[in-house]
Amino acid sequence: MVTIGRVNETPAPTAWPEVMLAPYGEMLTVTDVAHVLNVEPRNVRGLLTTADAASRLPGVKIGKSWRVARSQLTSYLVRHQNETAISQEEQATR
Repeated sequence: MVTIGRVNETPAPTAWPEVMLAPYGEMLTVTDVAHVLNVEPRNVRGLLTTADAASRLPGVKIGKSWRVARSQLTSYLVRHQNETAISQEEQATR
């Protein structure tokens, strides 16, 4: 038996947050986003409807349901990840 290449080759790591979003399609429901962020659906609705434009999660309301594009959620997570790290560092120095 001749083996070409590596036998136990692992796939290249996927960039965060794409790993978290892998099981989902292009449009996510409030429940899907809640699972990804590990929060309650009401918190996701709060992010979608907040008056603060800087912290608002971009989404589209279709009838009574919200949908969030996967690409917009990825951008939102990347944009806000540093804010969390900075606030944690500030609290640690106090």
